[in-house]
Amino acid sequence: MSLFGAINIAGSGVNVEQAWLNTISSNVANANDVAGVNQPQYQEQEVLVAPKPSVNSSGIPNFTNYALGDGVQVSSIVTPKPNGVLAYDPSSTLANKQGLVKEPGISMGTQLGNLVTAQYGYEANASVISQAKAAYLSILGIVS
Repeated sequence: MSLFGAINIAGSGVNVEQAWLNTISSNVANANDVAGVNQPQYQEQEVLVAPKPSVNSSGIPNFTNYALGDGVQVSSIVTPKPNGVLAYDPSSTLANKQGLVKEPGISMGTQLGNLVTAQYGYEANASVISQAKAAYLSILGIVS
């Protein structure tokens, strides 16, 4: 693997971690949003990651052949609880006759755990980029 390959793979990891951090921040910001039972409400989001397909010589992705070491990409962002969770809150102005409102059902503990994991992943990928850059500059110093 070339140094540029390492940078490309780590860069794809940074992009995935950034997408994950963005969804986590949206989830945390909207964790306490409520809506009426028959109204749309914020839906928790999760990032799904897949290996990057290899690219043929003409630059067209080959989705049937995933080569080792091509990096990762966000395959989709899904909503695991599309209908939310019903909660009893009779004091809410949005509650129905039974006192129920819809909440996104976001677990703050899970989101904070995901945040730490995404942060470490981001830092690890950024470190790989930094080390590859240092190695490349070292090689340039030897050659010149």
